[in-house]
Amino acid sequence: MKIIKNGRGQYVIIAILMIAIMIISIGALMHRAVTYYRHEPWEEYLALIGNIELNSKRLVELSLANYSRTLNQSILKTNLEKWKTDIQSTYIGKGITLNYELANNSYNVYGTIIKYSSGLNCSWLQRKSFTAANATFTLDITSIGLTGYKFTALTFLNLTILSVSGRIINATVKAEYKMPVVGLTKENFQVRFGNTVIPILSTRSCYDTKEGIIYTIECAQNISTPIILEVSDSRGIKVIAQYT
Repeated sequence: MKIIKNGRGQYVIIAILMIAIMIISIGALMHRAVTYYRHEPWEEYLALIGNIELNSKRLVELSLANYSRTLNQSILKTNLEKWKTDIQSTYIGKGITLNYELANNSYNVYGTIIKYSSGLNCSWLQRKSFTAANATFTLDITSIGLTGYKFTALTFLNLTILSVSGRIINATVKAEYKMPVVGLTKENFQVRFGNTVIPILSTRSCYDTKEGIIYTIECAQNISTPIILEVSDSRGIKVIAQYT
């Protein structure tokens, strides 16, 4: 009888241990499932929002580069209309709507008054010249209850001729937030006197506490004013400045 009882006791202990293991396993599985469904969709949507914002800003940059080459005033609106349609058709099951508003007023951008037309503007052939684009986006995602998420794409390139002496031109090139544009070479610049292109021997840069990065452009001959300096950055955005 003792043997039978001991055997039954062992079976009970084993059964209790198995039940405990099952409870722990089920609890861990439920925890993973709840954690997944709690976090995974939000991580997916946060990545989606980030991609839409990044690509929208990139499209504004590409449109500004095209505008600086063609001066086509409708290029930004045309590209954003297509982008808006593509977004809605690509994510049709998620209820995504992307709208935009192009700047059409005067704004103070880093100390420069810019009057936009269809979100674009350029002021060239000045000692301080610029090319700029400005668009504000509104993103709605009905599947997660997101409405009215706004972000602005401001793209800006400034070229300022500081001085001209002999064969040397000193200039600064700055992008958004007054950030100096680095890494430019002589292939990024062109110097002209009237319709005559003046060869560039070399381009070097140095840091200045006031201006940031100053580019020193050495030409193959002495420069006569008025001189025209053109720059194109890595995004393909062009600005033309003139020094008289």
